[in-house]
Amino acid sequence: MDEQNVIGLEITEEVDQVQIADDVIAVVAEIAALEVEGIIGTAAEKGDFRQALSGKKRPKGVKVEVGEGEVFIDLGVIVKYGAKVQKICREAQEKVKNSVETMTGLNVISVNMHVVGVHFDKEQEA
Repeated sequence: MDEQNVIGLEITEEVDQVQIADDVIAVVAEIAALEVEGIIGTAAEKGDFRQALSGKKRPKGVKVEVGEGEVFIDLGVIVKYGAKVQKICREAQEKVKNSVETMTGLNVISVNMHVVGVHFDKEQEA
């Protein structure tokens, strides 16, 4: 029987390397965070000039640092007015961690949430 690369089985042959770009991890993290009810969007923190000057188009407000099989994620989010910020941030942290780990196989060490804005519905302002 031919050997296959299956999780949980030890393979004796050397396996080719798979590289995942930081931007891909950032997109996965952003999508997972936006699935949480109460998070309206992501945005860079004020004074975060690295993203503006890098020239790369990447998700705003998502910073990813990758080490040896480890990932550190910082997310700047905009929350809906009236939302329970601690609750939705915890939910987003869990969802981002699970999504990134499931899709990439990397170990997420931390997901730091930064609430950088509040969104008001026009109906609530009137």
